[in-house]
Amino acid sequence: DKLTPLIAQQMQGRAGRRGMDVQGNVVYLGMEWSYIENLMLGQISMVTGKEPRYPLIAVQQALSASNDPSNTKHFIHDGEGPFANALRKMERSQNCFPTVTEEMAEWMTGSALSDFCKGEEAESYLDLSMNVIKGLGYVDESMKLTMDHNVLSMVWEMHEDTPEAVHLCAVLEQLFIRFCYNKTKTFKESDSTQNEFLSVLCHVVDRLPAREGEESLQEMLRITSSVEGKQLNEDAKQLWIETEGVLRDQKQLIDSLDVEQSAKDQLQLALPPGDGELGPPLDKGMYEMIIFKQKGFREDQSVERRNDLKNRVVRLGQFCLIAHNNLQQPHGKYDALEVHFRRMFSNIKYSVADMMSQLTDQTDLTEV
Repeated sequence: DKLTPLIAQQMQGRAGRRGMDVQGNVVYLGMEWSYIENLMLGQISMVTGKEPRYPLIAVQQALSASNDPSNTKHFIHDGEGPFANALRKMERSQNCFPTVTEEMAEWMTGSALSDFCKGEEAESYLDLSMNVIKGLGYVDESMKLTMDHNVLSMVWEMHEDTPEAVHLCAVLEQLFIRFCYNKTKTFKESDSTQNEFLSVLCHVVDRLPAREGEESLQEMLRITSSVEGKQLNEDAKQLWIETEGVLRDQKQLIDSLDVEQSAKDQLQLALPPGDGELGPPLDKGMYEMIIFKQKGFREDQSVERRNDLKNRVVRLGQFCLIAHNNLQQPHGKYDALEVHFRRMFSNIKYSVADMMSQLTDQTDLTEV
């Protein structure tokens, strides 16, 4: 269903090697002729581009102002620390601040290509975004950062997945206290700690409903009763309840924002927290693959399921990569979390390598 006439035309244009072949061939497999005919002759849809505006876009300007030594009102790196001095030296030698001015922010939040195609002039999106980040507690009324700089740079880099970014930001304090505060090196590097850390990440960024007839993530973690009657893990249950409570509070905060509903919807998780203390049953697939260090997929998993799991694991890896690269900066509040995101990313990297090897090492069905 994702194969449109536009994509088909792009594929057809690449058949054959330029300068070497006089013709190219396109083979359609498993499709009805009427569908193929529509792909070949169908009308190309109007290209309007991707919507460039998102509710957190004003964070970019706030971060820029916070790093500008000449902006005494918003510069947050006070004192003579190494990072503040490095910024001042860069400003003197390169005159590169601010990286995003107010004029640039207005331009970025103005009319998009889709508005132009409709012949419309959109209102500035900047005021809406500023109201959002003020309501979320990221900045004060003057647009000065009130939250940790590295956390907000992480949130901004994750803006392609805005709901997950906002809610991951909300649970960082819980993660820090649970996995870093007064914890030993042995505790931080143990497999059981990594499994607990992964369970929180799955709870926040991999929220897909449990598959019908299969064990849920909550049942696998033994935080709710299962058919097998396994003994409950009270420690894991308490961690889950804490996380669900943070997600529920964040949902209520977003609902209370004084902005239009469409902007709120862009901030909410696709599968919102439920009314019960454990929330809706979640799919265990990604958690299971990573903690068991599976060498690829199970034989009973369909190609569709395998590709779904691969995409979800890769996506989690991207979250861990961005979180690590931002939080590990020494001038941040949560730099101690870097070891957990780094080890998680390493585990995911090897898991993806095994999955890709299995996905691409398939029997050649064209052999006679």
